[in-house]
Amino acid sequence: MKEPLWEPPLAGTEAQHLFGMLDRLRATFRYKADGLGIEQLRFRLASSALSLGGLLQHLAAVEDEKFTWLIARRKPETLLALTADGTDQFRVVGEDPAAVYRIYDRAVAASREIQLELLEPGALEKPSALDFGGEHPSIRRLVCDVIEEYGRHAGHADLLREALDGRVGEDPPWDYLPPWYPRS
Repeated sequence: MKEPLWEPPLAGTEAQHLFGMLDRLRATFRYKADGLGIEQLRFRLASSALSLGGLLQHLAAVEDEKFTWLIARRKPETLLALTADGTDQFRVVGEDPAAVYRIYDRAVAASREIQLELLEPGALEKPSALDFGGEHPSIRRLVCDVIEEYGRHAGHADLLREALDGRVGEDPPWDYLPPWYPRS
C-alpha cells in the first residue's frame, strides 16, 4: 500500500522532514476534528475551555501568524479576522460548521504554499520577521514552534474527540486525505 501524502519521507532533507512531520500533525488534527456539527465543534470537557472548533480557529491563527506574517512577511488576514473584535480565537461564533473548517483549511493551504519556498537549501536559516530587540529567530525556529503547537493541541483533540464519540487512534487512516490536498 502506498504511503499517504501526509506521511513524512523515510529519507529526505531537513526541510522535507520538518514539513513532513508538520503535515502529519496537521492531517491528524484535521482528522480528529473532521465531520462534526456546530454543537460538537463547541463541545468542551467540564474542566477546560478548549473545544475542537476553538482549536481549529486557534491553529488557523497560528498558521497565519507564523507562515504568512513572520515568514512570508505578508498581512495575516486570518489572524486579524479572528481577533478583530477582541473575541477570543478559541470561542466558536456563528452557526455554520463549514465556516469553521474553511477558516482552518484555507490557513493550512496558504501555509503549505509558503512551505514550498522553504524547501530550497538555506531557506530555514534565514531570519524571520519576528524581532526580539534586534534579534530575529530563524525560520527553522518558527517552523519548530508550529510543530510544537500542533503536538500540544493534537493531544487535546484526542481527548475531546474520544469524549465526543469514541474516535481514537494515533494517525488518520492511510486513505484519509485532508481537504488541502488535491483530489485525483
